[in-house]
Amino acid sequence: MKKKMSSKKSLVFNLCILFLICFQLGAQTKQSQTLESVCKSLAAHQNTTGDFTQIKTLQTNGRKLTSTGKFIFSKEGILWQTEKPFPSSLILTKEAMVQIAANGKKSVMSGKDNQIFANISETLSSVFSGNVDALKKNFECELVQEPNNSWKILLTPKDSTIASVMKFMVLAGAGADLSSLEMSEMSENTIRYEFKNQKYPEELSADEKQIFVIE
Repeated sequence: MKKKMSSKKSLVFNLCILFLICFQLGAQTKQSQTLESVCKSLAAHQNTTGDFTQIKTLQTNGRKLTSTGKFIFSKEGILWQTEKPFPSSLILTKEAMVQIAANGKKSVMSGKDNQIFANISETLSSVFSGNVDALKKNFECELVQEPNNSWKILLTPKDSTIASVMKFMVLAGAGADLSSLEMSEMSENTIRYEFKNQKYPEELSADEKQIFVIE
């Protein structure tokens, strides 16, 4: 039972990441023109690569668990490649989710086998086609403007499945650059991603594109 719940939380979190990509690939909302301007700037990046630091803070004892690695956000899919403390990879495409453990064991989940993932796949397809109804349906969006051209976007879930594991998510950045993503879980734990060394290639390399070819 615990394993199933953990898998469900992982899927829901990955769905939230897809909403992040929604902002990067052309989110439009009925909010102020300033929010539209931020989304338009983020949408200029067809591909984003870089390094991430993930910091999970446990509410029970304040302990911080840190991991680092590399990421790719693109129309091909999403890659989270953790390097430390243990190597692992998470790959998301429109058709499947692939997890690769430290020992090289690969597990592939198809949308045909799981309704939650089917919803994720549908959302991914709508994002890449420029349809962001899923975002507006599942989240309340609020923009907070800050000095030096920086901003924060607060996403509060309306969807009950997402709300069962997450209280809110905050995207932060400056201009057209996304600098961090923080999620507050219902357990009061927080997960924060800090992004650096971002690059915005017009095209992924052949090796990078191959990552998203699921066999």
